[in-house]
Amino acid sequence: MSKKNDGQNELEQIQLLRGGDIVSSLSGAFGQSLKETRITAILGYLVALAPDHFIKKFGFKGTALSISLETVHSQGRSDILITTTKGIGVIEAKADGTNPYQQAMEYKAKWRVLLTQYVPSSRESKLRNIRYMQWREIGKLLTELSKSSDPRVRFVSMDLLSYMEKYHMIKTRESVEIYAREINEPASLVLFLRAQLYGCGYEKNSRLPEALYFAPHFGQKISMNYPGVRVGLSYIARIETVEVVEKWQDLMKIIQSIRGKNWLNKHKSSLEPIHKKKDFKNNIKRSFLFLGEPRLVFNPPVKKDRLQKGTGWLSKKFFSFDELFLAWEGKKGNI
Repeated sequence: MSKKNDGQNELEQIQLLRGGDIVSSLSGAFGQSLKETRITAILGYLVALAPDHFIKKFGFKGTALSISLETVHSQGRSDILITTTKGIGVIEAKADGTNPYQQAMEYKAKWRVLLTQYVPSSRESKLRNIRYMQWREIGKLLTELSKSSDPRVRFVSMDLLSYMEKYHMIKTRESVEIYAREINEPASLVLFLRAQLYGCGYEKNSRLPEALYFAPHFGQKISMNYPGVRVGLSYIARIETVEVVEKWQDLMKIIQSIRGKNWLNKHKSSLEPIHKKKDFKNNIKRSFLFLGEPRLVFNPPVKKDRLQKGTGWLSKKFFSFDELFLAWEGKKGNI
């Protein structure tokens, strides 16, 4: 019996489009416009999955017994209604800065949460059993729940975070600005400076695809053999795209597709040295960064000991511009 190759069973993710636009979350698959009913429905589902976290956050008393969406009242429909052992709580949500106070007061409840971007006055903040909450507070709770041991809670929390970020209801999570790696051998140096490419081992679940720029750190060995190349981090290049390949032929096809046949023929001499790497012989996955023109940003270069403790290989691969500029100024920051 032949053994199955696990790698062949891996599913590749492809783009999902709705109306010609890329869908970036499950929530977005239901439509490309922000709808309060959609976001409260997803939030209500998450409350049902992890009720204790939300009951505490909302300031409700008792243990949750049931969660209802769009419950019909005599004066309309409430967004989320939670029944606990101590009473009933209502959550009325507005995606913008509208004050939902009047609407929430139409529904019979012991507690009311007004989820909105509206900033309450001092008097409104002191109303009994009425709590104003901004979406950023929900965002913080979702971030905590995205680390839950329950896979359903993790998935829904992360998806809702993504949806809220897209529509600027909360600030985006800290972006990955700069991806930094060591370059201390000639093939990689030439590839970076002449061909505007960089190759490295593929890392599953890496944030590399989110990075905006690449910054190589040149080592002592390369500096001694190449006049003009100084030890440290001095060049930064914009990351145009990141591609994952296993075979040399695949890399050639991707390069030709992205940069054209003429470009490939012109830079083959810069590419050939990496062809001999054992990774290509063993079909090991590698990530290739297609870069813009390298720019000399730091002169003198940023020294490694300003980015980490010691002078060994870079232990940290992702940096912000602020971190690099602080290091360039001679300040170590949080290392």
